[in-house]
Amino acid sequence: MRGKRVAAEAAARVLLEEVLPRARRVGVGTGSTTRLVVEEILSREPEALRGKRLYASSLDTLLFLEERGLEASLRVPRGGLDAYFDGADEVSFEAGTCMVVKGRGAAMTREKILAYNSRYVLLVVDESKVSSEVGEKGKPLPVEVLPDALTAVVEALRAMGLRAEPRGGCGCRDGPAVTDNGCVVVDVYGLEKLDVLRLEAMIDSIPGVVGSGAFAGYVDEVIVGREDGSWERRRCRRTRMNPALRRG
Repeated sequence: MRGKRVAAEAAARVLLEEVLPRARRVGVGTGSTTRLVVEEILSREPEALRGKRLYASSLDTLLFLEERGLEASLRVPRGGLDAYFDGADEVSFEAGTCMVVKGRGAAMTREKILAYNSRYVLLVVDESKVSSEVGEKGKPLPVEVLPDALTAVVEALRAMGLRAEPRGGCGCRDGPAVTDNGCVVVDVYGLEKLDVLRLEAMIDSIPGVVGSGAFAGYVDEVIVGREDGSWERRRCRRTRMNPALRRG
């Protein structure tokens, strides 16, 4: 898909010119778009990431970085990160706040932790991921659930009138999708009918829920690549960040 490549190239340029020269600690998200950004950075300036302290949002990303000769960690450091870049499954620019859904790669909780603990967060998407309102594409909201609470959480979600299904059919193993945290992914459908912020608060209040793929207020900028070769850079209203970082 050309739009994804265009977005990755634009993101690599922004990161190389504006972000990486000032950043020491850099978080790297999970997914094919993030991989393209890393490959683009390495092709343009092979040493640009080698002097950085890299923090991966998943074991998959950690192994990918190590295969390219880059050292990375899964643990969030004291003092947070200077920057974090990632992809997304759906983005809406509603009222200046970038409403984002993530989690098809089952790394949403770790991704949210890195975003919350980063001073600057950049998302990279192609135009197919952009919606006027989150949910209009029919994609589910992934929710990470403790295994022992799975049945109770699914029952609670369904009692709220939501369609909730443990994610299965992942291909590499039988049974439900399991995260790097050893938890189960439950996909919740029907976002187009609900207020995402209210839904996020409802879901997070259920005991046994570790986190969800709703990312509202965690992002500073989004780069969108288009099939015609153009791209745009959109600012977001950042409302969620570790307050300890604001003092730094």
